[in-house]
Amino acid sequence: MRKFTVSLIAVCIIFCLQIDTGWFVHGEQSTAHSYGQNYTIPKPPTSRILPFRQVIGSNDEGSHDRENSTHQEWWYFIAFFNSNDSELKNWSMMVSFNQMALIDILFCAVFEDGTNRSYGGTSTTWTGTLTAAKSGVNVSFLNSTVKGRYPRWVIDARYNESQDDAVVVNVTYTAQSLPLWLFMNLGYNRSRSHLGHYCIITSDVQGTVTINKTTYMVHGVGYHEHSWGNVKQKPPASLCSFTERQQAIRGDIPLWQVLLDAWDWTSIFLENGWNIFVAKICQQSPISRVFPGSLWVTPDGENITECRYFDFEYLETINTSIPTIQIPTKIHINAFFVRVFLRNPSEGLVRLDLIIEVVNRGEYTWHDPEVSFGVWECPCTVEGTLSWGIHHVKLQGHAMLEITRAAMAPPS
Repeated sequence: MRKFTVSLIAVCIIFCLQIDTGWFVHGEQSTAHSYGQNYTIPKPPTSRILPFRQVIGSNDEGSHDRENSTHQEWWYFIAFFNSNDSELKNWSMMVSFNQMALIDILFCAVFEDGTNRSYGGTSTTWTGTLTAAKSGVNVSFLNSTVKGRYPRWVIDARYNESQDDAVVVNVTYTAQSLPLWLFMNLGYNRSRSHLGHYCIITSDVQGTVTINKTTYMVHGVGYHEHSWGNVKQKPPASLCSFTERQQAIRGDIPLWQVLLDAWDWTSIFLENGWNIFVAKICQQSPISRVFPGSLWVTPDGENITECRYFDFEYLETINTSIPTIQIPTKIHINAFFVRVFLRNPSEGLVRLDLIIEVVNRGEYTWHDPEVSFGVWECPCTVEGTLSWGIHHVKLQGHAMLEITRAAMAPPS
């Protein structure tokens, strides 16, 4: 587990130190479309996002695998089929191509609306099965591929293709927003960074989904992210000693779990056309309140209202198949955008008050003699408000909550 320590500490350091400069723009008006009716809603004051945080090149989109490093990288896509012309109305899906050090993983799952039923799952092999080009997105895993470059990607993902329970996802993503970097090396040679994470907050998604040999036309909105981390195989001895001391102090909770393998990621699609992205270290982690998260609100895919410190409270939790891990099923987000207010106090303090409730979930776990890993993909409903000054905007929509956890195996 020591291989992971350097990059995981660096993730949190970069996450904390990432520049959060901002300026104000006065509230604007926008036209939203919901339930077939046009209406005008105000836009909130926005943060100033430095230009290099909203630019990606073909080398950023490609593979970042390095020699003599423990490598993790994934190309992740989710979608909600909320368009009226979709034959799977309000269903959702997740496809992800993952290189995770010693193993490669394909996630290919479709979630039924209104039930706890899902289709598909994961395919796992030893590393070397997944291949990726250095330029643009050109990733293959067995018979599954994703190809393209911003602003368009084509996915052909296949799970148990020869079996009766096969799931095939053939969809095209067309970006409706600018890219946005969550962490990187602050704009200098981004693709050469040991760590990176950027996302496309909203895309138009169209194509077909085949379940149990029946094909459906689908159309909706989606989210795409690309993340990577490279860790040199020989971390400094002093850091290893520090890690060992921390593990002893915290009762065998490894530092790499505390820092990275305990995150909640949420991508939210609202009925008024807005989008919200949230990333936060899980509530159970002892450093959850020390390290900041990241919360972005965008009405149009370009203008961003950003907050780093906010409450992300678990209201309800459930047990999982890993005995020591519980996951949230209902979450309250309460955020005050103080930096935006300080740059434009006349607009009023922007506040987000949001409830996220899980309505379906898929559980994907792996185990070795020392550690159990889990990923939970959870379609959710969302309700809340965004308010500032005289404005009070009601928010409703759907979200995909991704929960990542790791736990030490109990002693035998």
